[in-house]
Order: sequence, then C-alpha cells, then structure tokens
Amino acid sequence: MSSPKRLLVEYEDGSTKEIDFANIDREMVDCLAKLGLCRAPAEVASSKHYLILRWKDGWQEVLGVNHDTVELLRYYVITRVEDRARLSVDVGEHWPRLFIIERTPREVKDLLIVGNDSTRLCRLETELERWEGTFEAGGKKEYVKYDKANPRAPQELGEAPDELSKLVKAVRNELADRAVLPEALLKMDQHARMETYLDLAKALGFRGMERQEDVYGLVELLVRHASQRTGSL
Repeated sequence: MSSPKRLLVEYEDGSTKEIDFANIDREMVDCLAKLGLCRAPAEVASSKHYLILRWKDGWQEVLGVNHDTVELLRYYVITRVEDRARLSVDVGEHWPRLFIIERTPREVKDLLIVGNDSTRLCRLETELERWEGTFEAGGKKEYVKYDKANPRAPQELGEAPDELSKLVKAVRNELADRAVLPEALLKMDQHARMETYLDLAKALGFRGMERQEDVYGLVELLVRHASQRTGSL
C-alpha cells in the first residue's frame, strides 16, 4: 500500500475539505489504518538489546529488551495439553523479564542476544527432562534447555562475534543489491528508512514477536554496525 498524501472529506452538499495527511495526529492515523485506508504507523525501536530466537525450520523472531544488561536465566518448555516455553532474562532489576514462547518452543535451536557492544549465542538443542506429577492426571513435563542456576541443565552460552559479523555482512549485501550505502540509509528521512528496513527484515527473515518496532530497531542496529565497518571490510 502506497502512502497517502491528503485526506479529503466530502459533505452532503457536495463541498469538500482537504488536509495534508502529515498533519493528522497519531490517534486518527491509527483509526484510519484499522479501516484499511492507510498503513499502520511504524516506528523504529531504540532498545539497548535484541533477542533473536531461531527455529530449526529457519523461522526467526525478535524481542527488544531496553535495559543496559541482559543475562539469560532460563529457557524451558512446559508440556501439558500443548507446549509453552518460558524465557526469563535478568535485566539488572529486582524482577527478571519473562517471555512466553508459543510457536513450537521445543524446536527453537538457539537464541542470539545482540547489543551495541557484544553478541552472545545460546544453544538450545539439548535439554534436561523433568516431571511433576502424573502427566495424564494433569501434571506437567518440563524440558529445560538453559538454566544459569542449575549445573545439571544445559548452559551453552558464550560470546559470538562471528554471528554478528554474519548478520552485518548479510545487511551489507542486501544494501549493495539495492545500491544503497549503510551511512546513506541512516541519513534518510524516517519514512524512506522504514521502507528499506521492511525490505531488509523480509530478506533476513526477521519477524516481531511482540512489536514490529523491535524488528526495525534491530535492523537499524545492524545497519549502524555495517556503516562503521564499511571502511574495514
């Protein structure tokens, strides 16, 4: 859908009034988007870290965590009638952040934590099975794929600069195909940047788990890395 330029209102007597679409407030734009008259407003998140969950079938989802520190605490799958996973991260506050993973959670193969200064990779392909009660009688099974506090559980987490390099290289290649330099993209107005970010997200296979803004924020972080490395790669 192309971007609207003006909004026209026609009255019963045939008269009309127009207004530049750019002058319409956010609440009204949201209403028009729900009616299918325009695209929903998009924003670029500015989270300090992004979690990328990768599935065995290639699916990827992005979560923004806007905290200075992000430490993975646990990832475990609970089986009752259907599977649900719980992902908890320490963000330096009293309570950790908790996320619920519904899409085939036992098929998540790894988790990438991307920040401005570091990238860490957690492998989630091994698991510790635990039982609580009789499953058929309403008990549950847990498949613990990472637990920082349990030495018996998998703890495959480490620095992963190569993973960041791969993502940045993929972004640079996609931009090269479009004849766009990373630094030039960052200087574009938001509307133009958003269109390119959407194309890049589709090409890289990123999807927002909770917000599309997180995807755009991750893409912008990668574009910034690409811009910094242009002279050295």
